[in-house]
Amino acid sequence: MNRFFCLLMGTALLLASTAHAQRATEQVLYLKNGWVLRGQLLSAPTADPVRLQTADRNEFSFRQAEIDSLRQQPQPPRTLGVAYKARGFGHFTELGALAGRNTSSAVNTSAFSFQIVNGYKFNQWVFTGLGVGADLYATQSLVPVFASLRGDFTRQGTILPFYFLDAGYGFNITGTDTNPTEPVTYEGGTLWAAGVGMKVLFNNNTGFLVSLGYRTQRTTLTRATAAPERITFERIAVRAGFAF
Repeated sequence: MNRFFCLLMGTALLLASTAHAQRATEQVLYLKNGWVLRGQLLSAPTADPVRLQTADRNEFSFRQAEIDSLRQQPQPPRTLGVAYKARGFGHFTELGALAGRNTSSAVNTSAFSFQIVNGYKFNQWVFTGLGVGADLYATQSLVPVFASLRGDFTRQGTILPFYFLDAGYGFNITGTDTNPTEPVTYEGGTLWAAGVGMKVLFNNNTGFLVSLGYRTQRTTLTRATAAPERITFERIAVRAGFAF
């Protein structure tokens, strides 16, 4: 578990550093008449005249006496017309696998997981919502109901790394095992999850997303002839979906 948290934190730092990585630069030419032109130099900065090609491939020439200053600046991100949504209602739909182990059960197969989250985004860092889903383990089926906190590490570009924190309760719908010798009743329990992901925007705030996280779900097995058995499902959650 500790190793997974180290991996999760390393992934989060990598996503954040990638999002803030240095962008390509461009030359910005400030003229004494108030004009500002951006592009790439076609001549040396000390040449007379100085030649500059803009992004639309137009070329301009200016004498040194006309130039106020010449600076190199990062190019603005190209968002292909996609506008970042900093506030408003949001929705997430995700499905995937829960892979890992149980703390007190011999059955350690992966589980299928599906969930939807609806809520409100207050700013880049804070989205709060309520979620519901279905987690289908090998021997138990649960309906998780949870609160979700999410946020974006950056608001620039079309690839947005994000974090999420979930906490709630998983209702056990497995029912009762009617074994005549030893009937078993399945009960739900608390759950929590944390992780990071990437969202690829393709239309305003609508986008495809993938995520990697850690998820814990507690349940209880009650038998008539023995003390209750508490089981904790510890899983690595790998999901894909969409958001808007």
